[in-house]
Amino acid sequence: MSFIELYPIPWGQEPPVHLRQIYEDAFPPEERRPWAQLFGLERCEHVAQLILSDGETVGFVVGWELPSSHYFEYLVIDPQRRGQGLGTKVLQRLGQLYDDEYPIVLEAEPAGYSPMAERRLGFYARFGLTVQPFAYRQPPYGEDLPWVDLHLLANRSLQEEDFLRIQQEIHSQVYRIPSPKQSPSDK
Repeated sequence: MSFIELYPIPWGQEPPVHLRQIYEDAFPPEERRPWAQLFGLERCEHVAQLILSDGETVGFVVGWELPSSHYFEYLVIDPQRRGQGLGTKVLQRLGQLYDDEYPIVLEAEPAGYSPMAERRLGFYARFGLTVQPFAYRQPPYGEDLPWVDLHLLANRSLQEEDFLRIQQEIHSQVYRIPSPKQSPSDK
């Protein structure tokens, strides 16, 4: 049975080069933060951690400590290592590390978006991360990219007031844009 370890990535240090291609293959451009923003020299508020399995680098996770939640922007696992329970172990570890009054939240594509989206939703549901019953749109990562209709998942049910507060924090702190009470109309 493999042992999972999360190891902080120091500012300005990139993870092993093969993880960049895995990241770019796993997320379409409109859902992908530029690599330089994740691992560049400029200090940012997110925390990036390597995922090690028995000493081997198998992925990374990027999270944000927001005032009302623990928001995880990315969970990336080497596809050659998928199906070995590593993602489950990472989520279990995150659940242990962030077991407090604040929910764990993340974004995911809606059902029907792609076969991978279906698998991700099922995977997250097995861990107890459920789709919240409110409309959510991911702001663009760049001027030429669109808003993206996604789900916000959480490890507990959120009241609408809590959902709106967390959405506002994600929009303003992660994406650096003001967030109205409701998501903007299609752009």
